[in-house]
Amino acid sequence: MLYLNIVFMLLLLLICYLSVTRWYTKKELSKYQIKDYAKYKTKDVKLKNFISKINYLKTKELFLKKQGYPLRLDSLRYYLFKIILATLFFYAGIKNYDSIIISIILSLIGFFFIDAYIAMNKKSRDAQICEDLYNVTNSICLQLSAHVSMKDSLKYQFQNCKNNDLKKALIEFSTCYELSELNIDSAIKTIEDKFDLLEISLFCNALSEYSKTGNVIEVLENLSNSLGEKQINKMKDDTKTKIIYITFGVIVALLNIILLIFYPLFISLGQNFNNIFK
Repeated sequence: MLYLNIVFMLLLLLICYLSVTRWYTKKELSKYQIKDYAKYKTKDVKLKNFISKINYLKTKELFLKKQGYPLRLDSLRYYLFKIILATLFFYAGIKNYDSIIISIILSLIGFFFIDAYIAMNKKSRDAQICEDLYNVTNSICLQLSAHVSMKDSLKYQFQNCKNNDLKKALIEFSTCYELSELNIDSAIKTIEDKFDLLEISLFCNALSEYSKTGNVIEVLENLSNSLGEKQINKMKDDTKTKIIYITFGVIVALLNIILLIFYPLFISLGQNFNNIFK
């Protein structure tokens, strides 16, 4: 009976997944119906872009790459782990609660568990990258102001980074910049392809201005000021959170002290009242 329930759950998940995929595909493909031959090339390009988006393994691989491959999962392992966790949670629900509804709810929790972890990991990772990027931007501005060349200023910027993903990306970027005969536009792609972060995009856009104008100090200083304000706001939020936790801890501690002091008194009063009304 247990194995039949597990098979039923997997079939139910598969049917739901295929149904949603088919509905979404039909909906999107209807947008690309060619009615005018003059628009054929535009529609054809859009159709190819759409088909590449519904290539789930490729799309998820790009997503995981920009998240730094959390838990060292590639796209195939990602979907495999989701199915395994959903099955294990379903099995736990059947074993402990003997209820199909609870088991399905638990299997859905298991199925989306990795997504929740990636979302939480992204927040802390992005905060660390912004902090590193603030240090890198300030360092580049100072060195360019001292008339150090862009090539030399980029060479050791990885030393200002704590995040390993950004550190590796800057090393690759600096190497590619030198090997491409100081073509910064082609080197920037090595960073852009590894991160899904607005601040990284702004940093890359600022560096791309160097090939056009040769002067990016003002742009980098503006970016540095923006990152600095973001760091200050983050510190304020962290301080507020710590104050809330400390206040909550103090309140709990005081309640425990009050209970320890007055609990014997309450017990004694209760016993005296019982003796009075006997």
